[in-house]
Amino acid sequence: MAKTPLSVLTWNINFRDDRALGPLASLSNLPDVVTLQEVKLSHETLIRRRLEDLGYAVVFSGDSAATDKRYATMVGARGRLAPTDLSAFGFPWPQLVAHATLATPGALVNLVTVHVPNGSGNGWTKIDALEALRRLVLSLKGEPLVLTGDFNEPRFEKLQDGRIVTWGQEQYEGRWLPWTVWTFDAVTDTGDRWDAAVRWFFEATDESGIRNAFWDAAGHGAMAASHYSAGKPRWFDHVFVSDQFQVKSCKYLHSFREDGFSDHSALLASLSYALGE
Repeated sequence: MAKTPLSVLTWNINFRDDRALGPLASLSNLPDVVTLQEVKLSHETLIRRRLEDLGYAVVFSGDSAATDKRYATMVGARGRLAPTDLSAFGFPWPQLVAHATLATPGALVNLVTVHVPNGSGNGWTKIDALEALRRLVLSLKGEPLVLTGDFNEPRFEKLQDGRIVTWGQEQYEGRWLPWTVWTFDAVTDTGDRWDAAVRWFFEATDESGIRNAFWDAAGHGAMAASHYSAGKPRWFDHVFVSDQFQVKSCKYLHSFREDGFSDHSALLASLSYALGE
């Protein structure tokens, strides 16, 4: 059966306006799908217009009535795109998640992008968001799915026993282990819960039906500094794909960050899938 190509670029634009899209527009081959995080509500119109001028249909997750997190995510695709209702999954910040379906000749492809805010400023609501995202992913199991976004996880540490190190862990006598309990805004819970919510996306491939596209291309455990916080490298920006997809390449476009268009690198994945599978 013939394979259909699908290229996907994901990028946290760090609240920039449409001028940040300059390096995207300059690519010799525009990707089929573009997903953006940290899009300010006040910049939506200009960014949408820029993407539409490049030939993309656009879905935006912003909510003008939101009193917290006055920014959102955006999906652009070169094809027929339709938004999907996410109200059933219990996202604490629904404006930070977009789910759209892209019509292809063989099937609908689910495109999901997310911005998961950091834990230091948002505490356990970060984990509520990851658990809601897990429910969404499970609801789509068996369907073609490309999941992208800024997860603010995992730690930029080499694998321990073949497994990622999460922000739900601390070092004890040279080993990374889940911390005991933490209280934030009167909510107390365990490092075990935090750790499990993160690593599900990277390690529970049989249950989730998704895998990390960068690992497919660069090898299990590979990391790249897609962002820096307080001068320290972070590997926060990801593409996950369902079983229907083959990863041909997956690389970070660090110039998008190094040239000052954002504080995050973009990630470009070249995929293919078999129609009708």
